Amino acid sequence: MSFLKQLLNPFVEFDEEKKKELAKEHKPVPPSPTVVKPVGPLADENAHHPLIDGGNTSITTNQTPTYSPGGTIAGPLPEHEQYFEKLVDEANIKNPIFQGTDYKEFVDSKIDIDDITDETIKYRTAFNVLKSTGLTKEKLMNTGQEYLNIIGRDLNAFQSAHAQQYKKEVGQKELLIQKKAEELQAITQRINALKTEINKLTQEINLTKDKLNITKNSFLLAGEKKQNEIQTELQKIARMF
Repeated sequence: MSFLKQLLNPFVEFDEEKKKELAKEHKPVPPSPTVVKPVGPLADENAHHPLIDGGNTSITTNQTPTYSPGGTIAGPLPEHEQYFEKLVDEANIKNPIFQGTDYKEFVDSKIDIDDITDETIKYRTAFNVLKSTGLTKEKLMNTGQEYLNIIGRDLNAFQSAHAQQYKKEVGQKELLIQKKAEELQAITQRINALKTEINKLTQEINLTKDKLNITKNSFLLAGEKKQNEIQTELQKIARMF
């Protein structure tokens, strides 16, 4: 039996009438606290994050995500969920703000009374028992908000470090691709120009070859014709004299 259940047994009786009475009570929902929300990637060359810098070697990145029919990631990878669980755990242990019983202990305590199905009763029971350890509604709300802020700051740090990593590992290669594409375009233009020059020269060569062949053939024919004329004359002379 857990510590929380041991505390509950002497003081709490959950008969049906009590459950109905608590279930009927409604209190105004407090306004949502202001939290540090993640922003877009920031151009910070000094940005750092353990998952980007490699300082946190216990978090792996070799798991395959599941995708929705639309092609987007359907949910976070388990190692990233583990990262934020560890982030909250370490903050709870090391950060002086979370000394004593706070939001995390309250949430964890609800697991000890998971046999209580009524959510309202479960929340109020956990809170009433933990009040003896110094937990107040103000501390519960303030520490919960601070956990939100810690996660928000971590998300911002990750996005800044990720943007820096993207610029370094992807952006530079994209610039190189652009440069190579420009070089390829210049080469392609040069190739096309050379093809045009080759075609022009080929046409000129063909015209020149035709002219030269005509001249040669005509000259040879003329020479053969003249030779034939002379031979004919010589034959006649030989017969007549």
